[in-house]
Amino acid sequence: MFKATISLFRKDLLIEFRNRYVLGGIALYVLSSVMVIYFSLNYSDGLKEVNPVVWSIFFWLIILFSSINAIANGFFREPAGRSYYYYYLASPQAVILSKLLYNFIFTVLLILLAFSVFIVMIGDPVRNLPLFLLTALLGGTGYSFLFTLMGAIAARAGNNATLIAVLGFPIIIPILIFITKLSAASMGSTEFSQEVVTNLILLSSFNVMQLLLAYILFPYIWRE
Repeated sequence: MFKATISLFRKDLLIEFRNRYVLGGIALYVLSSVMVIYFSLNYSDGLKEVNPVVWSIFFWLIILFSSINAIANGFFREPAGRSYYYYYLASPQAVILSKLLYNFIFTVLLILLAFSVFIVMIGDPVRNLPLFLLTALLGGTGYSFLFTLMGAIAARAGNNATLIAVLGFPIIIPILIFITKLSAASMGSTEFSQEVVTNLILLSSFNVMQLLLAYILFPYIWRE
């Protein structure tokens, strides 16, 4: 299963590098969104003192919608015949693990890109960089795991992308609560308080639960 997972992961990478319109589209979306925020704040003289909470909300909203657009293509671009081919080639666990790994790396790179653009154009209110990077890692993991599973369900339901939003947004609320609190803590203090550690543990546990659910439930979706 490990070899099949790595092979499928490499296949997704090769397809992505050959068809770069997805990467280019996501990068353009991030840059244009940050540009709109920059001009809006600059017009109202709000760029001089950006509220850290507002900075965090803008940042995670951009990551949210960018990751949905990127992860949804992972299953929707697969032809029906290729799914049958995978069925005889690899186990469903290998298929979902390869998708989870690919979407996780893609989301983390997307977060780093958005963070770099935010620092250059809007400013850097982060005081506790290790905490913010850890929050970004766990938040990106939660985004990628959740929307990968939702994308698999939507693909089996006739490639209806609307299902990703309908099924995913109610579940994304706990992740948004955790990452908003942790981001605010990284901008307000340089210490790891007990509340911060508790939120990190809860967010990590939520991600592990999503991983287990994807691993257990995907074979039933796959058979359909």
